[in-house]
Amino acid sequence: MRPAQPRRRRWPWLALSGAAAVVAVAVGAVIILRPSGSSAAAWSRLGTEDVHSLAFAADDPDRLLFGHHGGISASSDGGRTWQPLGTRSDAMSLGAASDGSIVIAGHEVFAASRDDGRTWENIPATLPSLDIHGFARDPGDPARMWAYLATGGLWESRDAGLTWELVHQENVLFPVAVQAAGATRLFGVTVGGLAAADDGGRTWRSVATPELYPIASLAATTDGSVLVAGGPGGLARSDDGGASWSELSFDGEPAAIAVTAGGRTIAVVTRSTDYFRSDDGGQTWPAP
Repeated sequence: MRPAQPRRRRWPWLALSGAAAVVAVAVGAVIILRPSGSSAAAWSRLGTEDVHSLAFAADDPDRLLFGHHGGISASSDGGRTWQPLGTRSDAMSLGAASDGSIVIAGHEVFAASRDDGRTWENIPATLPSLDIHGFARDPGDPARMWAYLATGGLWESRDAGLTWELVHQENVLFPVAVQAAGATRLFGVTVGGLAAADDGGRTWRSVATPELYPIASLAATTDGSVLVAGGPGGLARSDDGGASWSELSFDGEPAAIAVTAGGRTIAVVTRSTDYFRSDDGGQTWPAP
């Protein structure tokens, strides 16, 4: 499969029916606490054409993967320096597992690496389209995956991406999978705001939505206790699985977010490709 050709970034929330403003409507009780005196210092600038995805590899705060239109960049020093990995395919979404495997999904791209990104193979998926705008892997079972397609709907695979089942007709943006109390839970953005599903994405219930307009990125710890959402208004954090939210002291425009276990380290890449990092849960964003 040939790498995706350059194209203008299509912001995925435009695929939702109705006005995009509904994404930011608060559902349930939302607590917003705004810290004062916020400031942030960039650790590095990626300088890529666009910004797609960000993840900590094996939950290691020093190892990061950054996905963009031209492939993946990796850092082993917490984000100070970055090197390209062995693919130039569009990494609109990526999922890294503790066994060293990485899966990327994007515009006509669905591929896997089993050696930390050195070599890659296309996955022969039965999806009706490989224009994948959202992707998640189960942290408790890396062979279980979900994909949100540009053509619509949320799909599930239980065999490492080979065969797929449509589990939800409506669009679910920014799907994130966590292991909450020994069971898999999905978070994502629906027309009603932030929502969660405990049955593999078949039925969704609303959870409190942070006051960001609109949500442009979403990340969670593997146990789902901490969620971090980003939008043009900055960053918001939940420490109770999405029941309530507090605004973080970050003034940029996050486009990709990653968070480590416990929620202590949060990494952000803005739309201008600047990389920021907080090691105190988002309270401060100092230079390295």
